[in-house]
Amino acid sequence: MRIIELENNVKHGHLQFLAKDIHNLFGKVSRMMGPNDAMELLKFCKNAKGENPMFQYAFTLDKENKLEHISWSPAQCFDWYQRFGDVVVFDATYKVNSYDMPFGIFVGVDDHGRTILFSCALLRSEITSAFICL
Repeated sequence: MRIIELENNVKHGHLQFLAKDIHNLFGKVSRMMGPNDAMELLKFCKNAKGENPMFQYAFTLDKENKLEHISWSPAQCFDWYQRFGDVVVFDATYKVNSYDMPFGIFVGVDDHGRTILFSCALLRSEITSAFICL
């Protein structure tokens, strides 16, 4: 919603919209990204790793050289894992994104009881080998 508000120069919370407006926004973003969005994500990860060697990412490609699974962990998240990785919880949404892929997160708890993010992942399938990749 905030994106639509900014695009239309409307004060936050005062935008009147229809479900069709949301659908149109997703279509617009999808067209902008085009068929190379997976390559853009890989490029982002490579650049982030170049800027900070502590940024972690791993991915697998299928037989057609398409992105199959990817996980990433920003540098500060990797540091948090080193400090607070005694208990790690994995949770996944079930195909609610535009790629119809499970999105998983690894989280833990810091020394103040706050939930902290360790890593994220997109999986094409929920087979054992996909989770081994993580």
